[in-house]
This record gives sequence, C-alpha cells and structure tokens, in this order.
Amino acid sequence: MDIQQERVGFEKKFYQLCEPVVQEVGYRLYDIEYVTSQKILRLYIQDPRTGSAIIEDCIKVDHALTEPFEKESWIPEEIVLEVSSPGVYRNIATLEHFKMSLNEMVAVVIMGQLSEEQIAGSPKGLNLKSDKKFRGKLLEADQDGYVIELKGFNLKLNYKQTKKVNLDPDLKSVRE
Repeated sequence: MDIQQERVGFEKKFYQLCEPVVQEVGYRLYDIEYVTSQKILRLYIQDPRTGSAIIEDCIKVDHALTEPFEKESWIPEEIVLEVSSPGVYRNIATLEHFKMSLNEMVAVVIMGQLSEEQIAGSPKGLNLKSDKKFRGKLLEADQDGYVIELKGFNLKLNYKQTKKVNLDPDLKSVRE
C-alpha cells in the first residue's frame, strides 16, 4: 500500500468539484472512488460531529451535487453517484485517515514478513514471525509509517509492506 498522496485524473477532478460542495452543506469528504469501467462515483462522507453519516446526510449531499454535475461537460452523462458513510470498518488509505484514526483499534494486513528488527523484543505470545494480520491500537502515523500496539508491544510498520488497514471497532470489547 502506498500512502495516497495526491489524486490524479478523473478522481482528482471529481474530488476538486465535490469537496467544496460537501463542505458547504456541512460534511467532510472522507474519501472518493471513481470506477471508470462502470462510471460509478462513490463519495464517502462524514458529519464532523459524529464521524459518520445517516441516509438523510447522504441525500442532502446528493441533491447539493445535482447542479454542479449538470454544469460540467466533462462528466459522463450516464454516471451513477453513490453517497454513503465510510462505515464503521472504514478503509484507512491516506495520512489524513491515519491521523484521524489515532488511538482507535485497527485491523492490518501486511504483505511478506516482518523483519527481525521489527519483531525484536516482542513477547512470546505474539506470533509476529509468520502472522500477516494484526489487530491493535493505532498509536502514531507519519509520512514514513505507523505504529500499532499489540498486547503492550509497539510494532512499527511501513506503508509499502501494508496491504490494507481498516478501523476495527469490535476490538474495543476484547482489548486487553
């Protein structure tokens, strides 16, 4: 996973069009996904007060985008707009997402294996040598990588070895 730095192409144009409209009606544009082959534009929005969105919020944003979409000639006529909440198990793909998720429980899937340096000093109960999935508390995040706490052990990961990261709110009930 390369930490998403900047959007490109149609996704960038859609983001630049949608973000100010979403903000104007009182929400945060959490993420955007343009599926070119199906001409589907998915917007994931959040109410800044709750961190989520309900159906009425999504309808409000959808209606607010009608006029801007009709004005722009570069937007395909047959585009399907989907507006929703990013969900409780939301994808964490940008540095901003990581920073918004600090001190939250996350599920991480890595590619390859951890280095000896990464697992040095880990408790015997953790099987870091062969595991590819980890669940823990996100403690830090910066341009170089992030740190999750696993049963008292701080595991430093980089984005290139990461396949995917999601919030994992179910962990709150089983956290040690």
